[in-house]
Amino acid sequence: MKLYTLIEYCLLLILAGLYFAFLGFQSKGATFIIGVIFLYVMINIFSKRLLPRYIPENKQVSVLSCVLLIIGTVFLTMLILTLLAI
Repeated sequence: MKLYTLIEYCLLLILAGLYFAFLGFQSKGATFIIGVIFLYVMINIFSKRLLPRYIPENKQVSVLSCVLLIIGTVFLTMLILTLLAI
């Protein structure tokens, strides 16, 4: 998997988790869908404009690293939500 794609997935997991926790479950219908689409578009723009400056374009990451980073992202999101709930 490319590192760009992995970073996009991790950012989407963190921001979507925060969105769903604070705003997503209160919104109804089209508002919810527009919010998710807006998050995806903003993350895509961020990754296409800023990441090429810092990371080589075709850098590959092993499967084990991908799984560990995605699990770590989910853990970090849950930790942030837990700390904010206290």
